[in-house]
Parts: sequence; C-alpha cells; structure tokens
Amino acid sequence: MASSTEKKDTSIHLETIGIDPAGVTEDKINSYGLLKSRYDELSIPRTLWVFKRVIVVSLAVYTGYLCEGFELNAGGSVIANAGFIKQFGDDKSTGVRALNPTWVSTWSALLNVGQLLTFTYVSWFADRFGRKSSFYVAWIWLVVGCVFLNTAKSPSVWALAKLCNGAGIGVLQIVCQVYIMEICPNRIRGGMVVFQSVWGCIGGIIVAVMMQQLNKKHPDNYLVAMRILWGPIAFMIVCWAFVPESPWHHARKGEKEKAMKALKRLFGGVEGYDFEEEYAIIARTIEHEKAMNEEKPRFRDVFRGLNLVGYYV
Repeated sequence: MASSTEKKDTSIHLETIGIDPAGVTEDKINSYGLLKSRYDELSIPRTLWVFKRVIVVSLAVYTGYLCEGFELNAGGSVIANAGFIKQFGDDKSTGVRALNPTWVSTWSALLNVGQLLTFTYVSWFADRFGRKSSFYVAWIWLVVGCVFLNTAKSPSVWALAKLCNGAGIGVLQIVCQVYIMEICPNRIRGGMVVFQSVWGCIGGIIVAVMMQQLNKKHPDNYLVAMRILWGPIAFMIVCWAFVPESPWHHARKGEKEKAMKALKRLFGGVEGYDFEEEYAIIARTIEHEKAMNEEKPRFRDVFRGLNLVGYYV
C-alpha cells in the first residue's frame, strides 16, 4: 500500500510542483550524474500541449525554411522561362537563343559553395554572438541575394545572387536545428527537428504552382517570381523579431539572468515550471560537456606516439 501511494504522489509531483535541484533523488540522475527534467516523464501528446508556446516559437524559427523552399525550387524552374532565357541566354553557338550550359552548372554549384562557406564560420559565430544573431546573418545574406536576383542583367550577377542565397541557406540549415534542439523538451525534440522539412515542402509547393502560372500568364517576365521572393523574406524577419535567444547560449557564457529571462519567455505559460531547477539542469549539462571535451583526443594527438608512426606509414 505504501508503495502505490508513493508512486501516486510522485506522478502528481512531476506534473504540478517543482523540486529543489540540490535534493534530487537518485532516480532523477542518470549514469553521468546529470539531472533529469521532471517533464521528461510526460507523454508526447501531453508534452505538446504543455509546451505549446515552444511549438509556436519553433514554427516561427522554421519560417526560414519557407524561403529555402522558394530558392531551391524557383532557381531550378525559372531557367525554363522564356523571359529568363532572353535575358541571360546567347545565340553564339547554335544561332538559337539558349542558356549557356556552363553558366547553368555554375549557378547550381555556387548555391552549394555558398552553403559550404558558411560552415567555416557559422558555428563559431553562433557560439560567440548567439543563435538569434545568426538568424539575422542568414536574413542579411538572403536579402542581398534577393536584391541581386531582382537586379541581375548578366549571368555573372545572377551567379553572385546564388552564392549569397546559398550562404543564407547554409546558416539556416545549421543554426535553426541547433536552436530547436536547445529549446524543445526531450520528448518532442526529435520530431520538431525533423519538422523543418515541412516548411521547405510548403515553399516548394507554392513555387511549383507559382511557376506554372507564371509561365502561362507571364512567359516573358521572370521577375514576377523573384519579386514574390520578398514575401517569405519579410515574413521571416517579422517572426524572428519575437524569438528569444537560446537560454543554453546564455548559460554557456555564464549569463544566468539573461538565461532565466529567456526561459521565462519560452516557458512562462507552463504551470508549476521551476526556472531555477531547469537552469540547474542546463548548467550541470554544460559542465559535463566541458569535462567530456577536455578528455577527447585533439588534432595534435595525430602527431604523437603510435599515431605519428601510423601517420608516416
């Protein structure tokens, strides 16, 4: 009888009131000595309901993928537009005006090059200046790219637009998922990370319908599609303006007050949410990460001991 009563009290306790991190029982600590959030015990439907504000914030962040869907699909479809061919094509080789295959390949390649370039700095930038600042960097890249798309009169300028858009998409692909993983509860984290593809698909569907109508009604005006691209870019910045910084970023920099403020903006509507408790979990997890990073092999270890022998062999 005592055992069943104890379980009942625990289940109520997990869903309604907070606990003191210093007095956490052993069943709330995993094998690494890390605190486990009491909200990890909730079912997935219950977690979605309790943390609906976080869901809304996640969807706001993912509006960037709407722009990605526009860019990736419109870029491949617009080259079939007669007006685009007239503007960027030539008739030197065949006598019939057509796009130069070299330029078509270059445009596709530069979109990927732009993404690769962001991989060299975005992790450092996001860790130093924050995830939200990185969102703004992505937005600036996309704005610059959109300006070039709407003003390009030569294949080289169009190529520059592709490079800028690729850089913006690259930032989104890295930072958005990191941000979502940091703010979402464990029970729904994986699903929310995968959900980003939905926004990209929505953007792709809109572009497919738009380009079909464009080629029918405005066969010589490819700029209509490029001007519509301003829509998701504007929608993106409006949504991002209300997104708080990740509390994990502030915690890593030792800024507890800012981290608590971010937690309150994200979880302020959750009944019985203990901000001190959750911050303690974040802080302890970060300490564990630092300890693990100190123990992992470093690049210079390749040139030491048996690794050095293997390197020369």
